[in-house]
Amino acid sequence: MRRLTRLARQAAPSDLPVLITGETGTGKEVLARFIHNHSGRPGELFAPYNCTSMPVDLVDAQLFGHRRGAFTGAHEHAPGVVRSVDGGTLLLDEIGDIDPRVQPKLLRLIESHEVHPVGQSRPSIVNIRIIATTNTDLAQRVEEQRFRKDLFYRLNILHIHIPPLRDRRLDVPALVRYFLQLFALHYRKEPLRMSGEAMEGLMHYPWPGNVRQLVNELQRLVVLAAGGSRVTTERLPFLHGTDVAPQPPTGSRETVTLSTDQPLAKALEEVERALIVRALDSVDGRVTAAANRLGISLKTLRAKRRRLKIDPVP
Repeated sequence: MRRLTRLARQAAPSDLPVLITGETGTGKEVLARFIHNHSGRPGELFAPYNCTSMPVDLVDAQLFGHRRGAFTGAHEHAPGVVRSVDGGTLLLDEIGDIDPRVQPKLLRLIESHEVHPVGQSRPSIVNIRIIATTNTDLAQRVEEQRFRKDLFYRLNILHIHIPPLRDRRLDVPALVRYFLQLFALHYRKEPLRMSGEAMEGLMHYPWPGNVRQLVNELQRLVVLAAGGSRVTTERLPFLHGTDVAPQPPTGSRETVTLSTDQPLAKALEEVERALIVRALDSVDGRVTAAANRLGISLKTLRAKRRRLKIDPVP
C-alpha cells in the first residue's frame, strides 16, 4: 500500500487520466480523492459521477448538459456535471457500466477537452482531470464489445490496482486502530481496546466487503460497546458466521469441558486458560484486577499469559 500511495502521488500532478481498479469496498474513491488533493487542483471541485445503469439520454444530459428545449422536459439550460467541474477533477465511478452510446463523447472529452451539450450546435472547451474507477475487467468488456477499445486505452495510461483486504492482512491492525480512534472521537467515547485473539480473528477474516465492511463493523462496535471496554471475539459475531453475538447457555462461561483421553498437562492448560480468560473478561482486561481475582501475583499472571498465548502481554 505504501508503494501504491507513492505511485498515486507521482501520478497526481499530471493531467493524464487515471484508471483505478479493485473490488467493491477497497477504497477506489478514497484513492481518487487522494490523487486530487495532491494534484495542482486541490482547491477546485472534486465531482464523483456514478455511471451505473442509467438511460443513455439521462446520462448524456447529466454529464454534458443540455440547452433549453433540447428534449421534452428541458425547460432551462443545464451546464451538466462536466462543465460544472471545469478546473477540477471528475471521477467517473464504475466506468465499466456506462452505456456504450455515451462512450464516444467521453473519448472526445479526454482527447480534445471538448464537451457537446445536448441541443447545442458548437462544443465547449473545459479543463478537467479525469479519474475513472471500476470493479470490472475492462479488457474483458472490450473483447465482448461492450466497451470501446480506444476509450479503454485512453483511460488506461495510468493504471492503479487496489488489492482486496484479504491480500493485505497486515494492514488490518493499523486500519482497526485508526477507525476505532476516529469513531471514539466522533461518538465522544473512550477508545475500545482490541484483544489479541480478536485482532487475530480480524486479520484472518476474508472481508468480502473489504475495507468498507471493516469500517462498518468497527462503527457498529463502537456504537454498541461501552467506552474503553475490551473487545473479545464474542463481540465480533461475523467472525462466527452469524449476525448476532452468540449467547452461551447459562453457566457455560463458568464451565470447562475436558476429555478423559487427553493428557493431564493439556487438560490443566485448558482449565488455566479458561480461568484466566474469564477473569480478564470480567474486569474488562485490567490485568492487576484479574490477578487479584485469580489469587496470583501479577508476575505469575503475565508468565501464564505468555505460556498460554492469551492476548498481548502489557
